[in-house]
Amino acid sequence: MDWTLLIGGLGIGTLVTKIVDYFLTKKSSKEALLYKEKKEVYFGLLDALHKAAVSPSIENSKNFALWQTRVQLFGTDEVSMSVQGIIDTNDGPKSLRDKHFGELIEGMRKDLNS
Repeated sequence: MDWTLLIGGLGIGTLVTKIVDYFLTKKSSKEALLYKEKKEVYFGLLDALHKAAVSPSIENSKNFALWQTRVQLFGTDEVSMSVQGIIDTNDGPKSLRDKHFGELIEGMRKDLNS
C-alpha cells in the first residue's frame, strides 16, 4: 500500500470538509443576520404604529413612515401590503383596519418562522 496516496487522500478530505464547513457557516451567519434585521424592523414598526396611534403628531407619522420604508427593504411583500392596508384604512371602518393589523401580525410571524 502506498502511504503517500493514503496521506494525500486524507489531506484532500480534510480540505474539502473545511471548505464545506466554511460555506455552511457563512450561510448560517447570513441567515442569522437577516433574521435579526427583520425582527428589529418589525418591532420598530409596531412601536412606531403604537406611538402614532396613542399620540398622533407629525413627528410620529414621519417616524412610522421611516419604519414602513424599512419594512419595504427587509420585510416580505405580504407584510408591506398589510402595513399599506393599515394606512389606507386609517379613516375607514375599524373592522377593516383590524383585519389588516391581523394580517400584519400573521405575516410577521410567518416571515420570522421561515
